[in-house]
Amino acid sequence: MASIARDPGGRKRILFVGPDGKRKPIRLGKMTMRAAEIVKRHVENLLAANDSRTSLEPDTACWLADIPDDLADKLARAGLPIPKRQTAIPGAFLAEYINGRTDVKPRSV
Repeated sequence: MASIARDPGGRKRILFVGPDGKRKPIRLGKMTMRAAEIVKRHVENLLAANDSRTSLEPDTACWLADIPDDLADKLARAGLPIPKRQTAIPGAFLAEYINGRTDVKPRSV
C-alpha cells in the first residue's frame, strides 16, 4: 500500500496512493530506515481506516497525538485524513476562557 524511497543523502520519503487515487509523497528527511518503516506502518493504518470507515488502531491514534506539528502538517498536506492541529497562545486562551465564563460574578473574575 505504501513504500519507502531512499533519496540521496540518507533522506527518506513515503509514497502512497491517497484517497483521491493519486500517488503522493511524504518527505521525511534524514532518518533511519527503522523510523521510516514506523511512519509507513502508521500511514498505512490511516489509509486503511479511511477506506474501511473504521476507527484508528489505538497504537496509531497515540502515535498521531505525539508526532511533531511539522510531520502532522506534512501528513495533512498529503491528503491523509488527520485532524488539523491548532496551536493556542496561552494569554489569548486564558482571556477567552475568562470572558466566556458566565457562571461567575464580575468581581470574582
